[in-house]
Amino acid sequence: MIQKVLENLKISSLNEMQIASIEAAKKANDVVLLSPTGSGKTLGFLLPLLTQMDKNKTGVQALVLVPSRELGLQI
Repeated sequence: MIQKVLENLKISSLNEMQIASIEAAKKANDVVLLSPTGSGKTLGFLLPLLTQMDKNKTGVQALVLVPSRELGLQI
């Protein structure tokens, strides 16, 4: 599924932090990403979430907290 999403977004490869976040998400329910602006954190947390979503379930399946409205709009 991740590969299909990346193809749709025309992204050819992930960076080290994004790969590490996917691996961390496989081992834990909660993942915190601390990385500089522009490092790809959005993909880093969204891609693992996509793999855990169940399209047959209704209702909230994930909650993403952001520190500001502006960042929420960017995401």
